Amino acid sequence: MITTTTHLASRSFQSIMNEETLCDDVTTLNQNSSSSILYRKFNIHYISQEYIIRKESSSQMIKSQSFDPEEVKLDNTKIQQDSSGSLNNLVNITPKNIAVIELITSEQRFVNDMKSILKTYITPMLENNILSSSHIDALFLNWPSLTRTHEKLANTLITALKTDGEQISIGKILCQFIPELIAEYEVYFRFHPTAMKCFREQLHISPKFRAFMQKTKEHSYGIGTMGDANILTLPLQRIAKYPFMIYQILKNSSNDSDDFDQLHNSLKKADELRETINNAIDEEINRTKFEWLQKHVDCTKIYETIIFNSLTHFGDQRKLIHYNHIRLTKSTNNLLYAMLFNDFLLLTRTKRPLITKFFRIINHTMFHQCRQQNESFPKLSTRQSDIDWFDSPDANYLYLIVYKKPIMLHEIQNVRLLENDSTGFQFDYRGRQITLFANSINERFLWIKCINDAIHVCSQRRLLTSMFRTPESNLNPVVCRPIGKVFIREINAMNLPITSMQKNGNNPYCIIEMNNCQRQTTPVHCDTSNLQWNISFQFFICDINKDIIKCFIYNRSKYTTDRLLGSVDVPLTLLTERRIQQEDSSSTYSLATSNFSEMSSLNWKTRTLYLQHSSNNSQISIKYLVCFNE
Repeated sequence: MITTTTHLASRSFQSIMNEETLCDDVTTLNQNSSSSILYRKFNIHYISQEYIIRKESSSQMIKSQSFDPEEVKLDNTKIQQDSSGSLNNLVNITPKNIAVIELITSEQRFVNDMKSILKTYITPMLENNILSSSHIDALFLNWPSLTRTHEKLANTLITALKTDGEQISIGKILCQFIPELIAEYEVYFRFHPTAMKCFREQLHISPKFRAFMQKTKEHSYGIGTMGDANILTLPLQRIAKYPFMIYQILKNSSNDSDDFDQLHNSLKKADELRETINNAIDEEINRTKFEWLQKHVDCTKIYETIIFNSLTHFGDQRKLIHYNHIRLTKSTNNLLYAMLFNDFLLLTRTKRPLITKFFRIINHTMFHQCRQQNESFPKLSTRQSDIDWFDSPDANYLYLIVYKKPIMLHEIQNVRLLENDSTGFQFDYRGRQITLFANSINERFLWIKCINDAIHVCSQRRLLTSMFRTPESNLNPVVCRPIGKVFIREINAMNLPITSMQKNGNNPYCIIEMNNCQRQTTPVHCDTSNLQWNISFQFFICDINKDIIKCFIYNRSKYTTDRLLGSVDVPLTLLTERRIQQEDSSSTYSLATSNFSEMSSLNWKTRTLYLQHSSNNSQISIKYLVCFNE
C-alpha cells in the first residue's frame, strides 16, 4: 500500500499568512478557539516565562508571571482586555520586533511539541513493546536529532535576543542553522512516505498499536489523529512557515540595516530548504508509486518493456503528473485507470476484476466489524478510494493490464472540450480522434490542463533532443581553415548486444562526431538485425594530428533513454597512416586526391575496430576516404 504525502508547495505569502493564523501551533489546532488565536496574536512577546521587549526608558527586561496553559482557554473578551493591557505597558513595539518574537515563540512551541511527541509516543512504545524498535525507527526516523537541532536554534535565538535586544542579528543565526536543518530534513522527508506507509500498515494489522493510539491521542493535543498520521507531518508544517516569517522580518527591516543582507540570504536558504524537502518528497513518492506500477501493471500487450522508474526518451526523470479513472464512453461502467506521465499517457484496466472485488468485500467487512467494536480504523473517503488506488486498502490486490499502447505526448494535438457533454474531452492522435470522459466537470478541466502542460514541456525537450540527433547537424561552426575532408559512405556493425526482437526490438542507429564540433546521425533501422548503413557523410579536417572521429551506436527506445551499445574513438592519424595500405586489401591507392568526383571505388578504404563499452566483443566497420587540399 502506498500513501501520499503533504507537499510544500510554493504559495503566496498571503496564503501562508492564512495558514499561520489558523494552524500555527499544536495547541491552537486542537483547542480550535478564537481565544487561543487571540492569545497567540497579542501575547507574542511571551518567551520562556519572560517578556523579551525593552522599555523605551530602560534597558532591562520585563519579567512576567509564570505561564499557565489554562489561560489559553479564557473567553475572547478577557483575552482581548488582558492582551491590550500588556501591550500598553510595552514601548517600541515595531512590526519587525513583532515578527522576530513570533519567529522565536513559534520555534520554542515547535520544540515543545516535538518533545511531547517523543515523551508521549516514542518512549512509551519502546518501554511497553507496542512496536519493535525497527518499526519505531521506520516511523520516526531521525526525530531526536531533529528535535535537538531545533532546540539549539531556539536557545540561540533566545540568548541572542536577551543579549542584543533589538540589535539581534537574526539573519546571521538563521544562515548558520538552516544548512543543518537541510541535512536533517532531507533525511527525514526522503523516507517520510515510507514512514506513513508503515504507520497505516501497523494501524491496520496491530490491535495493540491501534489501542495505544486511541488512548494517547486524547492526551496529546490531538496530534495523534490515526487516519492522517499528523504526528509525522508536524515537521512538515514547520518548514512551510520559515519563508513567510523571515519575509515578515525582512519586509520591516531597513535596507541599510546591518542584518539586511543576512536576512536576505536566510530567506534564500529557507526557500532552498523548502525546495530540498519538496525534491526529497517527490523522489520518494515517485519511487514508491513506480515500484507499485512495475509490480502491478502488465505490459505484455506492447512490444517494448516499460521501466517506470527510469529516464524518459528525452533524458528527464519520469514523473507521474496526474492519475484518475476515466471512461472511453459515457454510458459504460467499466473504468480505465489512466496515468499521465511526462512523456506518455497510459490507459490500463483491471487484470483480475473478480479477485480485486473479492478482497474489497473482505476489507469492507473487516472495517464494519471493527466499527461495531468501537475500534478506530483508517477509512478512506469514497472520493479518495475512487481516485487514489495507490493508497486504497485494495492496492495489494489490484493488478492492471495495458489497455492500449501508451499515447506519446509529442504526438497529441488539439486537446479540446467535448461540446455536447460536460465531462468529455478530445484530442487528435496519429490522424484519429480519441474521446475520453472524466468523473466530473472539474476533473475534466484538470485533465486538459495537465495534458497541455505536459505536452508543452515534452515538446521543448524533444526539440532540444532533436538538435542532438538530427542528421547533418553541426554543434559549432568550424573556426579553423579546413585542410581536407573525411568521407564516410558505409558503416557496418557486428555482434552488438541487442535485445530480443520479440520484446524490445532492434532499433539501432549510429552517431559520428568529429572533434565535438561536427556531428551526423544515421537513420534508425527498425526491428532489424541487418546493421548496415549506406550513407554519405563528410567532415572537415583542421589538424591531422589532433582530429578524432568518434562513433556511437545506440538502440532507439520509446519509453526510456536510448541505450548505448558501443562506442569507439578513432584518431585521424590512424586512418591516414601508410601502414593501413598493407593491412587492408582495399587500401592500394593514395589517400590524397584533388577531385572527389573522379575517385573510383578502389580509393575507398575499410577499417574494422572493436567497440568500447560493449560486453559482446562488438565491432564496427567503416568505409571511408580521406582527401586533402592541394
